[in-house]
Amino acid sequence: MDANERESKPPDAGAWEFVRAFIREPLKVGAIWPSSPQLSRAVVDACEFAPSDTVVELGPGTGNFTQLLSERLGESGRLVALELSETNVEVLRRRFPRGEIIFDSAEHLAGYVQPQTARCVVSGLAWGNMLPALQDRIMRAVVTSLSPRGQFVAFAYVHARWFPTTLRFRKLMFREFARVETTPIVWRNLPPAYVYRCWRGGDLTATLATI
Repeated sequence: MDANERESKPPDAGAWEFVRAFIREPLKVGAIWPSSPQLSRAVVDACEFAPSDTVVELGPGTGNFTQLLSERLGESGRLVALELSETNVEVLRRRFPRGEIIFDSAEHLAGYVQPQTARCVVSGLAWGNMLPALQDRIMRAVVTSLSPRGQFVAFAYVHARWFPTTLRFRKLMFREFARVETTPIVWRNLPPAYVYRCWRGGDLTATLATI
């Protein structure tokens, strides 16, 4: 089966589980459809970590990013995923028995990961839907968990990039990270999206690609 045939296949059971989770818990599930293979690959390719590192995923949904992250982590690596949808937690625990799948809010990350130990934190959260106080609490938890040269990776939808809460989220990233970049737009996603790559250390000149 070639790539075109794979991409033309109907949505799998995981996609419909995601939709069911959205219907049951719309305030906890940030999107109505899971991330496409193209966006999932763009997010995970943006992550820098070794097979033995600790990687955190916030809001994994039904596991599109989780699958690719798990494939890169070795036996000694640690994957911690925090998810607020009970429906999705059940799916994730079946799919990834070696991962630490936790039913809790991302703002409580410090209860599961020691400070400055995570090499990369990957976010599937809808930051543009959050109130400012929640954005602050989650970002504080992310920064506290990251190692001195740790990385934060998140995606955002193109149509929401000028929302006040989305603009505030971008300001948070520039405030907390030494370097900020974005990828080109991933058009093959519903809706189209792009990926933020943020580093705590390294070049102190923060940059943001034009999108």
